[in-house]
Amino acid sequence: MCAMRVPEAVALCLGVLPALGLAADIDPNTTGLPTYPHVRRAIMDPITRNTLGRQCTHYAAESGDALETVETWYRKALPGAVESDVNENSIYGSYFRLTGIRLTQGDDFLTVYRLPSGASTSIELFKCQAAAAK
Repeated sequence: MCAMRVPEAVALCLGVLPALGLAADIDPNTTGLPTYPHVRRAIMDPITRNTLGRQCTHYAAESGDALETVETWYRKALPGAVESDVNENSIYGSYFRLTGIRLTQGDDFLTVYRLPSGASTSIELFKCQAAAAK
């Protein structure tokens, strides 16, 4: 997983999280960004990765709550964040057409989305800093 490209990481998050099936599969969120209270599965990436030209820690979670409910919660949890469509300048490329939002605050951002045929809401938190100059 350490040498994984973004499309492969997304496929892992979209494919593995729902397939895990165990409610006890919740890693703690160490990003410092707010954790949605009704998470049923979550994976905390143990290393930082280059994401959109920044070094980011990544927390991927899933909730059974409606997309609109999770979006509303995050809008309140991150007041002043800039909201955009999750597909705009997408980190997921054109591999998936998602329904949801991206909230950006400083260098950090999160995405809340569903796949068209999805039965759960996906949450991805990215705690970032500028990539080191070479």
